[in-house]
Amino acid sequence: MLDIDRKGLPAVALFSEEFESGVEAWRDVHGFDAGAIYVRHPIQPLTVDEVHARADEIFDQVIAAITAP
Repeated sequence: MLDIDRKGLPAVALFSEEFESGVEAWRDVHGFDAGAIYVRHPIQPLTVDEVHARADEIFDQVIAAITAP
């Protein structure tokens, strides 16, 4: 992801909200300013339909992040 960010390519990373503080700390240390979107936790025990519903929840955020100037 760092390479993508440094090349200026549109990208966004998806993380479980459980890891938000760790991701933000890592971003601060590395000067990483690429988009990060957090998905409601937990994810692993969900059914396929539930995963699709979580994806639907953040879809607009993802599109906005990768199309922002």
